[in-house]
Amino acid sequence: MEILMKRREFLKKCAAVANGFVLSHFAFAATGCAAFGSSSKAALDQKHPNIVFVFIDDMGWRDVGFMGSQYYETPNIDKLAAKGMVFTNAYSNAPNCAPARACLLSGQYGPRHGVYTVGTSSRGRSKFRKLVPIENTTILDSKIVTFAEAIKPAGYVSASIGKWHLGDDPQFGPVGQGFDVNVAGYSAGHPQKGYFVPYNNPELQDGPQGEYLTDRLTDEALNFIETNKDRPFFLYLPHYAVHTPLQAKSELIKKYEKKPGSNG
Repeated sequence: MEILMKRREFLKKCAAVANGFVLSHFAFAATGCAAFGSSSKAALDQKHPNIVFVFIDDMGWRDVGFMGSQYYETPNIDKLAAKGMVFTNAYSNAPNCAPARACLLSGQYGPRHGVYTVGTSSRGRSKFRKLVPIENTTILDSKIVTFAEAIKPAGYVSASIGKWHLGDDPQFGPVGQGFDVNVAGYSAGHPQKGYFVPYNNPELQDGPQGEYLTDRLTDEALNFIETNKDRPFFLYLPHYAVHTPLQAKSELIKKYEKKPGSNG
């Protein structure tokens, strides 16, 4: 028997299920994201698992050690994969930044939320187009329920720390879409001034000279976890890395300059 359910009701049921179980560690290699559930005493007592969801931008499935890379070194991700579950036959709902995020946050396919691509659908050289571009939107409509809004009634405090790419607060940014905390998330799809201070990010105050964006976002995430360790929390950590511009700290560049290349 086919069961039809309104999307809002479905999200509420998903939240109810999440309230009753402690999530085990798992990682999604093919989609470049990982989620971790906490089994801390506080979470167990409350029967509300703490959730950390890491979303990596533009990471190739072969760019990690546990998937066979012989060049890139990813020991921490490899450890998570060894202790969790790896999906090797998974597909994203979209092939690039903004639409993939819109699908992830909303649980909807592109034709429902209208975010089909980045910017305009008529991007690229017109002579190579085989189809008439469909009208595109670059924001996630605030009427759409996100997973941050879905779990809020269960008592969760939530944070989006990193890239958003679906509009600006107060209406279309993370706070407008149900998150309690927004760090560095706005309409831009990549660091406007690069990965080092100054960031030129309206949602992120510059740190000391030489600070690296990926380190800063990680520190912000750790601070959020520490601040909210005694209550159920949901952390959405969509790093800007490894999206262009490709920039690394000098010591890491020197390390890989000395390392032989590999097809793996």
